[in-house]
Amino acid sequence: MFTGITSDICAQAWDVITPSIERGYEQGLLNRFKGGVVVLDPADTSGPALFTAHLGEDPESFVEWATAKAAVAARTGMDTSRMRDHSPHLYRAGDIKWPGGIAREGLVVAFSGVQGEYDEMIAEWLVSAIRAICRIEFAAPDGPSLNGGPFLEA
Repeated sequence: MFTGITSDICAQAWDVITPSIERGYEQGLLNRFKGGVVVLDPADTSGPALFTAHLGEDPESFVEWATAKAAVAARTGMDTSRMRDHSPHLYRAGDIKWPGGIAREGLVVAFSGVQGEYDEMIAEWLVSAIRAICRIEFAAPDGPSLNGGPFLEA
């Protein structure tokens, strides 16, 4: 029964978008097929990541950079490219300066590994896939929107 976002939902969404990342590389749009992704827990964006994954080699660096991008997006509530372009006064010492983190309706997701603008595109894809999976599970015939009382069951 659906009780909110989980690491399994994030993994399913990641599996859905990964072929698009690979195709972007094959088409020459993305400069490599490598990188790391982080999804923060919407209930506690300052806590450990809800989900991390990587593509290709050197996963530690890319996940570390994605985590840093997610931290900036969570702290400011804005995409890292928007912060860079419109609100650079919000940077603090130690912040990562590359784009790739986004904040969407409580979800903070970041990708690092390709060009910064495309890092954000990949994060957008993942947010969209996660939200769609959650909506479908919530509204499924056996889902919580149609069954049980007024509260989500554990």
